[in-house]
Order: sequence, then structure tokens, then C-alpha cells
Amino acid sequence: MRHIWKICLTLVVLSAFVVFFTSVDDISLNHHVQSVFSRDEMESINFTERVTPGVKICRRDDLYTFSAVAKPSADWTKYTSIVITSWCTGSTQFNCFLYSTNKNIEMVKATLSRKRSNHGRPKHCACQYTCNLDNEYHQIKGYLTQVGLSPLKDIKEDSCPQINKYIYPTRQSGKMAICSKMAYGSQEPIKLIEWFEYNRLMGVDRIITMVQLINRDAYKVLKYYNKTGLLDMDIFPSPLPGIDIKKNANCKIKDRTSCFKEFSQEELKDLPWRHFRRSSPQGEHDQMVALDHCQEKLQGYAFVANVDFDEFIVQSNLRNIKEYFNDTILPKYQNAAGFTLNHSYFLANWGISGDGFLQMTQYTQRVDPRYVNYKNVYIPSRTASTTTHELTPKSGFRRIYLKKHHIVVHHYRTCPPVAYWKNCMNFTRYEDKKMLKIRKVMEERALNVKRELGIT
Repeated sequence: MRHIWKICLTLVVLSAFVVFFTSVDDISLNHHVQSVFSRDEMESINFTERVTPGVKICRRDDLYTFSAVAKPSADWTKYTSIVITSWCTGSTQFNCFLYSTNKNIEMVKATLSRKRSNHGRPKHCACQYTCNLDNEYHQIKGYLTQVGLSPLKDIKEDSCPQINKYIYPTRQSGKMAICSKMAYGSQEPIKLIEWFEYNRLMGVDRIITMVQLINRDAYKVLKYYNKTGLLDMDIFPSPLPGIDIKKNANCKIKDRTSCFKEFSQEELKDLPWRHFRRSSPQGEHDQMVALDHCQEKLQGYAFVANVDFDEFIVQSNLRNIKEYFNDTILPKYQNAAGFTLNHSYFLANWGISGDGFLQMTQYTQRVDPRYVNYKNVYIPSRTASTTTHELTPKSGFRRIYLKKHHIVVHHYRTCPPVAYWKNCMNFTRYEDKKMLKIRKVMEERALNVKRELGIT
């Protein structure tokens, strides 16, 4: 009995030591973060989770990190590196600081593994830094919790470190995801509902979008699909890195909640695109950050489509598109890295030719499917990189152009204001009513969501 009491006493003492040193380390980490943030910014950081914030608001002139995602080995038995997707100038050498569950911080050298072309000379390019994980403990899922980038050899001496939570992707065999890049400005809620419900109907398992300033009803829709588990809402920084604060939509609260409650669709509809940096060299790099983030986060999926909220991937017989790629397309092209789909434009300028309240049934006239502004469905494990319209296969794989029109992208929009579309009102029109086959089920789905959200 006396022997048992000694063992118990020893365990109690050891537990006390663990609690003490863990608390000391937490306090020092929290103090370090507090020295970087203002009081208002601190109010939005939850230290009860005992982790550093997802992305620090602190602004460097040479770097703003957005996400840190683990890179698995080919057989998914371990994680071999961390890829940090960022805006950067590429002029500074950084070190990676690895925060582990035992509260240690270890340093490895960061490698600038990708920097997008600086065509147009944006202030900040889309780029990625890689931290190699040679320590076998670091390769275990869950062992590392955060990663920081700093030019110093001690991140606690850095007045503006960039620290991100560590994202572990998981293998999703046979599943399909969509990267819709960014949600911003004035969006019609019913069109968003239509788009999400169509993709649910077609077998899409997961969608990622980067949220910026957006009207409140559209935000309600995004939050709804986020709660269902379909949508990942990854909030873009505001203001965006590398631009004067006065020229960019700015929300002072860290999670931007106030932005999504204050503005109606009507109030935002005339907000110039420059507030979101679209149609500019810097805006192109914002999109690249979104696409790079998606590719890393969705690397466990069988298929990923890069499409926008006005684009619908449609199989000619309205088959489930996830099943169609799995059992029809991929077996035919076994060395494919991805598939390029032609575009069928349903132009709003031509007026409503159908009926109902959904755009897929209102607009039933289109141009012939064409190789213009085409989009891709790619296989992450076989793809080196993607852009809005292009993909680069890894060695041994190839890009497949699906020129036969059994599966295309339906694009519902007005005539683009570029030379190619100058005479769009005179283009040959083709009647296409295939979407009427799913009108009943789509209208029921859309109305149910509208009622649940209280949107008129």
C-alpha cells in the first residue's frame, strides 16, 4: 500500500510540473501576440483555444501569409512539408517556425517554391513558401499546430511575424470539389442559392470561396451553406495586402462581421470593381492566391473544378457530374491531369426566352459551345499548378481538351465588354432547353432555402 501511495504522489508532482510549464509557455506566446496587435484586434482573437490566430492582421511590406497547408506523401502515410500561400515581394529570405503540440518552436529554412509572374508589376505577387519536414515527429498528423514565417532567427523577437494555423488535408477518394475563388460586391441571393443547389444535385462534395465585402443577404446564403458543411468560407484580408487602405474596401473588425450586416445589394451594386482590385494586375494575383489556396486545401479530392458563381458544369443528359468524371471520363483518359471544358454562353442581353424564376430556365438561348474563357476540372495529385483558365500537368500526365460537347460550362451573363463580343447581339442563337428537365426539383430546393433564410 505504501508503495502505491509513493507512485501516486510522484504522478501528482509530475502533473503539476507539466501544468506549470505549459501555462508559462502559453502566457509567453499570448504576450508575444499581444505585443503585435492593437487592443481592438486582440478582442477578436480567442486564446481559449490555445492557438495563435488563423492569420495575423499585422502588415509587413514584404509578406502577408494567407494559409498553411500540409503536403502529404504520395501514399498519404505522412506529411512531408508545409506550403504557405501568401502575397509577397519575394525579396526577403524567411525562416519557418514550427509550433508543436508539446509547445516547442523549431526553426527550418523557408524556400520560395512559387512566385507568380509579376506581369503588370503588382506591388505584391501571389507566392508560396515551403517548409520541409525532415523530423519524423513533424510528419505525424496533428503534431504541428501552427507555422510562422519570419526573417529573424527567433520569431519571438519579430514585431510583425506571420503565423497561421496548420491545415491538414485528408484523402477524399472519388469526391469532387469546386473552387469559386472570391465572393464579393453585390450578389443576388437567389442566383447564389440556384448555383449551390445545382452543384449539390450534381454530386459536388465541397466548395471553397474567399469572402470579401458582400451584401448581407448574399452573406446569409453563404453562411447557410457553410453550416450545411458544403461550403468553406475563407475570409480574405481587408484591406487586401499591398494597396492603400483608402482605395480598398476596408472593415476594421478582424472577422469582418460588420461588413456583412451593414450593406444591402442595392447599396453595393454600383461599388466600383477597383474596390476589389478586379481587372488589374494586382487583382489577378489576388485570384492566384485564392486558386493556390484551393489547390493545397483540396489536394485530397479526386476532382476540383475552378468555376465562378455564374458558371454551371452541365452534362448533356444531366448526369451527376461527379459520377460522370469518375466512371466515364477518367477511365477513357487514364493519364489525364485535368479536363478543359468549352463554354456555352447564355446571354442576358438577348432577353428572357424561357420562364420561371431561375436563370437556368429563364435563359434558353445560347451561342454554340466554344473554346473561349474555358474552364478546367483537374486532378490535384496530377496537377502542378492552375490559373483561372489554364492548368499545368505534372510529369507523366496531360491536359485533355473535351471538345465534344457532352459536357460543357453553361455561363449565364451579359455580353463581355471586349472586342471579341462587340457584335454579340448578332451571334447565331441556339435553343437549349435541357435544364427544364430539372426545373421542378431545382425550384423546390431554391424556394425551401429562401423560406428558411427569410429572403424575399
